[in-house]
Amino acid sequence: MDRSHVIILLVITVALIQGIDLASTLRTGRAHGRWHGTMTREKQPRRFWRYVYSAWAVLILCAAVTVWALISPESLNR
Repeated sequence: MDRSHVIILLVITVALIQGIDLASTLRTGRAHGRWHGTMTREKQPRRFWRYVYSAWAVLILCAAVTVWALISPESLNR
């Protein structure tokens, strides 16, 4: 059974949601954290930029998984 196309679809969906959230965060200067509430660029810059950098890390991870699934789809099948 070939599951690589399903994995690619899921990863691209996660990347799309993360990208929309990151664009909104950078445009408005506000991020909505789960435990800390709303973070702003002016009031909590360290926490805000940590949120932005972690969002970029998720996007890079999604890109790496997508490339891996495209290059070596047989490694995902068992």
